Amino acid sequence: MAHNNHFFFESLSPKPVPIPERLKGELERCFSSIETLRQELVLTASAMFGPGFVWVVKDRMRDFRILNTYLAGSPYQGAHYRRQPVDMNTEDSSISEHHRRTAGNPVNSVGAHGPLSATPEEKLSPPGGTGVTPILCINMWEHVWLPDFGFFHNGNGKRSYAEAWWNCIDWNVVATRAEIQASNIKFQR
Repeated sequence: MAHNNHFFFESLSPKPVPIPERLKGELERCFSSIETLRQELVLTASAMFGPGFVWVVKDRMRDFRILNTYLAGSPYQGAHYRRQPVDMNTEDSSISEHHRRTAGNPVNSVGAHGPLSATPEEKLSPPGGTGVTPILCINMWEHVWLPDFGFFHNGNGKRSYAEAWWNCIDWNVVATRAEIQASNIKFQR
């Protein structure tokens, strides 16, 4: 959740930032126009049931897509593996950690996929994971939009928030994340 919030805040700008031409071309290739992308993001965000994030992600084929994650969900593939395979709330506390770790190990691990085999173990994708790179997100938790936009701001507070967010995107940050360098970036000292 902390990463998602950091990712969201990092791409905000107090002043409008124009979309770099190369990024604009890539986004138009996938969404047909920047206006279509804007509408899809705003409508997806405003239609989201419950808290979460709406992401623009780049897939392995370098195409861009819109992805929703709910609650503290993550667009990262590796986040879908459970990092703690043992639930300590339901385990027998009388068993030592050494016995717990070695209880499921086979006597011989030289076989076809063991650590000593000629062919390395195949790395599988986590269940539910998709190989994408996030480049932009909007935070749709109620505490982000509700205080400033309410339920009925211009008829729909959530949608008004999403439309206002669109005008605050730092497109240079997005281009860097997408690995599309803008040629018109000027650095100030």
